[in-house]
Amino acid sequence: MKVTELIAGSKMSRFQILAVVTAIVLTVLEGYDAAMMAFVAPYVTKEFTSSASMIGVVLSGALIGMVVGSVIVAPIADKVGRRRIAIVGTVIVAVGMLASPFATDMAGMMWARIVTGLGVGALISVVGVIAAEYSNRRVYPVVMAVYSAAINIGAVLGAVIIGPLLPVQGWRFAFWVGVALSVIAIVLAVALFPESIAWLAARRKPGSLERLNSTLARMGHDPLPGLPESQLPAREGSNALRTVFSKQLVGQTLLMIIGYISFLLVFYFANSWAPNTLAAATKNPALAAPTTLSLGLGGIIGALVFGFISTRVNPRVLTPAFLIVGAVGLALFGFIETNLPASLIELFAASFFFSAGVTGFYQIIPKLYPTLARATGYGIVAGAGRAGGIASPILAGAAFDAHMPVPTVFVIFALPLVVSALSIVGLSALESAQRKRLTASEGAGAASEPLTSPAK
Repeated sequence: MKVTELIAGSKMSRFQILAVVTAIVLTVLEGYDAAMMAFVAPYVTKEFTSSASMIGVVLSGALIGMVVGSVIVAPIADKVGRRRIAIVGTVIVAVGMLASPFATDMAGMMWARIVTGLGVGALISVVGVIAAEYSNRRVYPVVMAVYSAAINIGAVLGAVIIGPLLPVQGWRFAFWVGVALSVIAIVLAVALFPESIAWLAARRKPGSLERLNSTLARMGHDPLPGLPESQLPAREGSNALRTVFSKQLVGQTLLMIIGYISFLLVFYFANSWAPNTLAAATKNPALAAPTTLSLGLGGIIGALVFGFISTRVNPRVLTPAFLIVGAVGLALFGFIETNLPASLIELFAASFFFSAGVTGFYQIIPKLYPTLARATGYGIVAGAGRAGGIASPILAGAAFDAHMPVPTVFVIFALPLVVSALSIVGLSALESAQRKRLTASEGAGAASEPLTSPAK
């Protein structure tokens, strides 16, 4: 039996609960960071006097760092372990947050955001894997729903607690809060964030058995007499990157990259530009915070509802449905943006559906890859997806600078959700076709074997 199967079939121990909660808290940090610039941007723009295109570049700064962090750090995590990467990631986030208040122009802010994103990218390549591994089969869908909602929890906390204080305290106050949260995250990562148990079982290095049994003991399991046999499909000597792009998995990897790029293109457009669009249309920067709150609350509730439904409905069926409805809702917002409070309610509903896509992808992607390639596969898809996030604020800024009508911009940026939905549908279709080819191949092989004459 695989160690992961042992955990999946057992009760949740206190150690596992702490591990999952730590992963969620670290993700809240990412959510606060991602949403913070959305409601800080109107104030930063006023101080530094910038065009929409330059605002888009700054909004993309953290996303650039996330791409670099997730793509480069993920293969390292498969070699040195998830725990070390998580600790280093939280430290880098703290450095980026600390540098941001000292920025004196938009270029300085952009570089500080890139550093912050680098740490967040390192975190996202490992934290989701730990949350999934330490959850048993019964709570897994709910845990992943809460984990994905943690991004929006960070946004909501920022909008509710920090947003109303910005007119008095100034925009730099939001970053000082981020520094404090980063210090808390470092302490939690060092004290509570565990090593991947599947990684310990699969690496087969000196001391791995002792570390594995120590972790199992903290979960209330008996020690193993030896490391379980590796059940990885990758041939001996192949690395994680080769496995992710192997003949068996390259199609799935490319579909998930396309789907996640399309999804994050929309996700970061909505979370970056919807608050700024409403603030600019009403000439009231203070409205950026309640707009962020509507997006965040919709995302949290949507993710939780999705998680409960996904215990009964296949996420590969549920996710495309949510994304399509979310696309319609986001497109509609562009036509009613200045109609308050209807626009905030409508944005809440749109976020309820399209933000649940985070939960869907978090449930689908890790299960595609074997243990030693899981962080690499997860990191590559997540990192490539951030490319959509990078492009989104920049493209939107250029569109607004070109005086493109707001309704047109929102319709254009809602369409990639349809592409994302189709990529998930295509994933199941591809795997079905692969199974049919395998069955046909096995049947042809059996038919080609010479028949043995009966004994006379």
